[in-house]
Amino acid sequence: MKKIIVLLVLLFPGTVMIAQDKKDVFDDISQAFLTNDSQRIGNNLAQSIDISILTNDGTFGKPQATVLIKDFLQSNNVSSFTIKHKGSSNDLTQYAVCNMTSGQINWRVYILVNKELKIIQLQIEKE
Repeated sequence: MKKIIVLLVLLFPGTVMIAQDKKDVFDDISQAFLTNDSQRIGNNLAQSIDISILTNDGTFGKPQATVLIKDFLQSNNVSSFTIKHKGSSNDLTQYAVCNMTSGQINWRVYILVNKELKIIQLQIEKE
């Protein structure tokens, strides 16, 4: 069995790395929310991102989106963040549906990443 796995890794190294990266991007984003690190989240943003956070709803550039996320995190100190479901919309995008808690407020977070594993859509709404 080990020989088969080694053979697959040698024959298809890119496939193994891409699958690992897709998992890691959501783990990195989760840790960034847990540590209220807007800059770390910003590092995972595409150049243009659709955001829906409270009253902010639209398409924003990466710098402005990072500021919106920073403002949200400063007002809502995250105490828990869990990924409830991950999947694939098609071959070009991956998504995660998450639950987040700040104080007494529960939030639903939806994250969509492109094939470069950059966030192209972020929705944060009260449950």
